[in-house]
Amino acid sequence: MASPPRRRHPRARTPPASASGSVERPYHHGDLRRAVLEEALALIEEQGNASFTLREVARRIGVSHAAPYRHFADKRALMTELAVQASAALAAQISAALAEAGGELRARFLAAGFAYVRFALEHPAPFHVMYSGEVDVEDPRVAAAAAQNLGVLLGFIEEAQRAGAFPPGDPMALAVPVWAMHHGLATLAASGALSKAGPVELRRLVDDAHARLLDGLLLAAPGPSRA
Repeated sequence: MASPPRRRHPRARTPPASASGSVERPYHHGDLRRAVLEEALALIEEQGNASFTLREVARRIGVSHAAPYRHFADKRALMTELAVQASAALAAQISAALAEAGGELRARFLAAGFAYVRFALEHPAPFHVMYSGEVDVEDPRVAAAAAQNLGVLLGFIEEAQRAGAFPPGDPMALAVPVWAMHHGLATLAASGALSKAGPVELRRLVDDAHARLLDGLLLAAPGPSRA
């Protein structure tokens, strides 16, 4: 479900006016579905929220007001699709960070945490959409996307438990505080609360916070094992 960084779709040229003076907008678009998705993300990023309308999206990409409804029943359907794509992209970014970090537990834990924060900084609109109240959480695709994202974290925790590094028990009980740390730091960074920290300092802050959480998990594990 991964999606590449958003590229702005070229705007359709405004067609000439009819004899009556009204603008005749084309119903069709070269890739209307992609254009609607990309323009919605652009509006969210510009406005800092999802208060746009499908009518506004249609106007900005130069199609009829009814055109977006060929692909999305309503704004909620559009937001849901954006959330599914964002969740896929986040899962892919975290998985890639884990793969690049190697086999050492601490390096992998810190890499995954910073990947979450980096996603929020690099893709603020998709990050916002993932947790928007306008997403249809009953949509099976949303549930599947969330399960895939959570599965990356649960897989990491289960691996650490099998190695004796994390305390035994329900992996979800450990996933919640880890997820809360990831999301809290990402939200602070995306909101600008950590804007005074440059890239190097931000990485240090994020790594330090995650390291403290990791140390607590390691201390709770039975035996002398420390990563």
